[in-house]
Amino acid sequence: MIRKATLIDLDQIWQLREETRILLKERGIDQWQHTNPSLETFKNDIHLGEFYVYEKEKTIVGMIAIKGGIERTYNIIYDGKWGYDLPYLTIHRLAVKKNYLGSHIAKELLKFADQLAIQMGLNYIRIDTYYTNKYAIRLFEEFGYILRGWIWLEPGEGDLKRLAFDKLI
Repeated sequence: MIRKATLIDLDQIWQLREETRILLKERGIDQWQHTNPSLETFKNDIHLGEFYVYEKEKTIVGMIAIKGGIERTYNIIYDGKWGYDLPYLTIHRLAVKKNYLGSHIAKELLKFADQLAIQMGLNYIRIDTYYTNKYAIRLFEEFGYILRGWIWLEPGEGDLKRLAFDKLI
């Protein structure tokens, strides 16, 4: 079941964040290896009502931030351009517990984002990932996202270059 996250979920959300950090490191991907996403980031997403969890038998096995408004890091795109100049939702912090990989939970979360966009009267979604995260790239392309170029994240730690994708629903 996919539902809005609450602050009560923070321990399980953080546990999934840490599990994902370790998995990404094992795969040689620099994403999530530093302080971001931080606990404060998750708290803020929850307070804004923009964070969702996939729950099975009272265990959070997947998560996703689905954010409205302008994503500042998307204002400049390099080596390409966005497919559309329309209001959009942005997807961040998509993760699935390691022992549930391959069970289509990430696809269910992406479908949920599509449905939410339609309910909000939007038909355009943007998403980004680390440029060596072949697993996310394959998932996004399989789900109809088109690589449009690359963006720079806000100043922080690690490699800030991300591939930028979008999709018209």
